[in-house]
Amino acid sequence: MYAYKIENKFINNPYLALHESWKTGKKLEFYCNDQQFDQHNWSAEPEATLDFLMADYAVRLRDRHERLVLAYSGGTDSHTIYNVFKNNRIHIDEIVIKTEKSSNHLPTATADWMRQNHWDKTTVITEVDNFDQDLKLKESPNEDWIWRNERSLFMYGLSPMGQGVNDMLEQRYGNTDFRLICGVEKPRLIYRNNHWYHRQMGLCFHQIMGHDKIIPFFMEPLIAIKQAHLCKQAVKQLITINKLPLYDNDWAEAKWDKNPDGYRAWCNSTGRHDELFLGVSSAQKIMNEVLDRVEFNLSGNWKEMDRSKDFRLSYDLQDSSQAAENYTKGFLNLSGEFGFIEWLRSNGWLRDSDSELRRLNFVWSKEYDLGI
Repeated sequence: MYAYKIENKFINNPYLALHESWKTGKKLEFYCNDQQFDQHNWSAEPEATLDFLMADYAVRLRDRHERLVLAYSGGTDSHTIYNVFKNNRIHIDEIVIKTEKSSNHLPTATADWMRQNHWDKTTVITEVDNFDQDLKLKESPNEDWIWRNERSLFMYGLSPMGQGVNDMLEQRYGNTDFRLICGVEKPRLIYRNNHWYHRQMGLCFHQIMGHDKIIPFFMEPLIAIKQAHLCKQAVKQLITINKLPLYDNDWAEAKWDKNPDGYRAWCNSTGRHDELFLGVSSAQKIMNEVLDRVEFNLSGNWKEMDRSKDFRLSYDLQDSSQAAENYTKGFLNLSGEFGFIEWLRSNGWLRDSDSELRRLNFVWSKEYDLGI
């Protein structure tokens, strides 16, 4: 299970979770597969290789479920999963690829490559437009979407794990035991008191919260522990070779350079493979950061916004797209909760500008000790 938690109450929407924390005064936590993770000794690195652990898990998933669907972007997470299935000739029933015309972070060339090169011709290859309006309306069917206890939409673009794609898959496989496999996130390591600890941030799991048919592949416990230790070894070596300083509360990924090569090196340190097209993963992260900083016009014409931050949302608002209007009105409704918004501001939940309502601060999971 992946959800926000306040005492014994689990909530799948970060805004609802924060609202509950505001009303009750109770601490907000991120529950990240805790029940399974707690059963393992994280200080002991699994003896098996990561390749073996991933292949073994892929076989178990194939044996356990009638239909397997892979959410694929061509980035380092999804391409690693794809390679595991390909290298071990494990059948995937469908591959869903989100693309965006004239973009370098979700290029249509990814779907073209898959159709031309996928080894198993019985696999269904489905390309979905990042701004498919019918699918978007499934995710924001009205302006109250922001208060539903469901996965949250931080960006306007389509989520491959969102309600639109989910409904599409339910129509195809609803009478079968199907699962949608995704990558989600790499291990987040923090250094404290001469030890390294594994943790995850809730922000990266918003798209899968509350959905038991989505499988975040790298969160299988032995895979998660193995890749955390690989990252720990790599960052210690990097610090030694480059004579980097190390302080309490340092993040492991911060030791790599903040550029595409540095990002790729950090991904490789966790056992991830390179992307399908080099630079795609870093381009996706950069675009996410840009879109994360969209400021909604809270005092004037709500259809007017800075086009440089989210051109497509701005364009669709001017074109009176129902999905775009519902999406934006959801955030406008949120901004009208004055007491709640003031609490978010005063308690540091808004990372930057008060109008950047999508840019919430991090909620971290339980930490697991990886040793020195």
